[in-house]
Amino acid sequence: MEDRDYLEKLGFSQNEAKVYTTLLKYGILNGYEIAKQSGVPRAMVYEVINRMVGRGILLKLEGEPSYYKPLAYDILIGRIREENENNLNKAEEFLKKLTEGKENQDYVLNIVGFDKCIKKAVELIEAALEEISLSIWSSDFELLKNALTGAVKRGVKVYLFTFEKINLEGATIFSYRIGDASTLFPYRRISLIVDGSQCLAGENSGDKSIFIYTKNHAIVSLATDEIVLNIFWYKYMEKRGLLCKKNAGETFLQIIDKLAKELDINEDMTKNFMVYDFQKGAQDGNKNKEQ
Repeated sequence: MEDRDYLEKLGFSQNEAKVYTTLLKYGILNGYEIAKQSGVPRAMVYEVINRMVGRGILLKLEGEPSYYKPLAYDILIGRIREENENNLNKAEEFLKKLTEGKENQDYVLNIVGFDKCIKKAVELIEAALEEISLSIWSSDFELLKNALTGAVKRGVKVYLFTFEKINLEGATIFSYRIGDASTLFPYRRISLIVDGSQCLAGENSGDKSIFIYTKNHAIVSLATDEIVLNIFWYKYMEKRGLLCKKNAGETFLQIIDKLAKELDINEDMTKNFMVYDFQKGAQDGNKNKEQ
């Protein structure tokens, strides 16, 4: 790139750059001399000169012929710098107004692959400011434990729900402490809600895992409600004295079956048919073994 090209990047035309640098080099010249020294055709040079005079880049010294003097380069650069800063500030303000409220738009992003999902979960946890709610399995919890520990140390409230036994100092944990919880569910789901405004949820299926990330209020609320309902049932069973310090999947199924009968809950009422059918199948299988 030639030195003169930098002027073009600052808004000069090619001929304007030639005229200005020629005048800086030779000082004061008339139109004929400018054309001769700059290489700008005489048929065009006065059009270029008049345009630059109008912009204040050249000063016209009236006479016969008229002579022209360039604006000092330091003054020119200072003026361009100020104009650019003003334009950048105005552009930033304009673009900001266009995007106001867009940061919470309701898009839903699919994240494919469990490693990428965990990476996104760590990112959300590390950016949390006030509160984290997480429903998770113990093996997946270990992948997030360091990030969660850091959140607790920052003063973020951390609430954990799990069917298995997990530990995290400083967190509020709701755990059924079931040793063989994997026998109760056909999948291993993770739900993460950060600051009540962002949700990451999905099922651990290894490389085939597909998690969703969203700020959509309805989806965030649904994920939050699920964790709250799980905690509600945990507290209810605990208050009824139905839980032990260590529980087994079979015992848990018996508790669920007992509560379902007490509350008159059947297959037509359950919200999650997959889990309900899976657990009923496990119960029936256990009964067959006993017989």
